[in-house]
Amino acid sequence: MVVVPEGGQTGGAVANQLLIIASVERTGSTLLCSLLRGTHAAGTPIEYLNIQTRNFARFRELHGVPQLRHRYRPLGWLRAQTGRFAWRNIGWFDPSSYRQYLMAIARANTTSNGVFGIKMHWNQYKRHMLDLSLSVDFWNVPVTWVRISREDEIRQAISFVRAAQTNSWNSNMEVQREPIYDGLAIVDALKRIADENADWSAYFERNNIQPLNITYEQLTRNMDATVRRVMDHIGVHIDEVPAPQTTRQSDSINTYWATRFIREFPHFAHRARMPQP
Repeated sequence: MVVVPEGGQTGGAVANQLLIIASVERTGSTLLCSLLRGTHAAGTPIEYLNIQTRNFARFRELHGVPQLRHRYRPLGWLRAQTGRFAWRNIGWFDPSSYRQYLMAIARANTTSNGVFGIKMHWNQYKRHMLDLSLSVDFWNVPVTWVRISREDEIRQAISFVRAAQTNSWNSNMEVQREPIYDGLAIVDALKRIADENADWSAYFERNNIQPLNITYEQLTRNMDATVRRVMDHIGVHIDEVPAPQTTRQSDSINTYWATRFIREFPHFAHRARMPQP
């Protein structure tokens, strides 16, 4: 058991453990990671593999990696002039420079106790590591897996559709437009959720990995206990669990949409599972 001094910092420490939060969109992973970051002992987990974020762009600007391939640099410059990211997909980056980026995020975001944390949705891990013949073994340190899922997948799908429509993926992001109920979009989201959960399960089975499994419902019901389970899983003692930096986005609209969806698509009702104790 590692006991972390009060106020543990990130940056400059050498990673000796990799904490991975394996997730699918709208499972409460953002809330969980905000709590873990607040402990200053879980390696600052965010979506480092998501290249379409301001966090990625800021890191690239500060550290100079990853660099665009030479043939994409003129087009990247033109895109940047119009306020867009200078890249469209992972293929625009030089492979060697992208590997340097992966090393740099570990150096910059390892807490003083040696934990480097990263959150990854399945699609990010597949496109931005596995499809590039990379895996979490790249960092060459022991890996501890935490998998977060959601028992009520209809609410999860509704949350995904609303976030995509409003472009507001957490409570700190401004709503860009009002959401409109779309039953077929919810069906599509349910398929995506099922596919990506199956992909994670297959990956874990294929690699003989037994992650710590937690759920959105457990987290929102008892944040303190859930965070302590994660910290115990990585062998780190903390005295207090910090307050969350984000809030739940679910509201009466979600409830109305869920009721309407089950009425219109009753064969999906089993995906609205009741929380387990």
